[in-house]
Amino acid sequence: MGVKVKKVTLLLLLAATIGIVVIFQIQKPILSEYNAMIKAKEYVDIVNEKLNSKFDTEINAKYVVLEKNTFWNKLLGNQQWSSMIDGVIVNIDAHSGEFVQMVFPLDGVISKLPE
Repeated sequence: MGVKVKKVTLLLLLAATIGIVVIFQIQKPILSEYNAMIKAKEYVDIVNEKLNSKFDTEINAKYVVLEKNTFWNKLLGNQQWSSMIDGVIVNIDAHSGEFVQMVFPLDGVISKLPE
């Protein structure tokens, strides 16, 4: 009978740990819409500087949308902000603000910022 109690206790402990991790992942804070737009503008400015582009980051900021906002993506920490700035779509990680990719008006895509 002692072995069964140990197994049940271990299972309950494992279930509680998984529950805590799930709750933590779902409640993890994300960047605000304003901060996401600021980060996206910074990334477009880096591309403008390094690739001699002329995308206007001040006037032509169109929208910011939280993408992948489903339960599973929240659980996996896979949410992204998507912004459009002067025709360039900028995707950033919703939690850290890290660069994911840019899609340019003529289907040019970069997944790494120029150095």
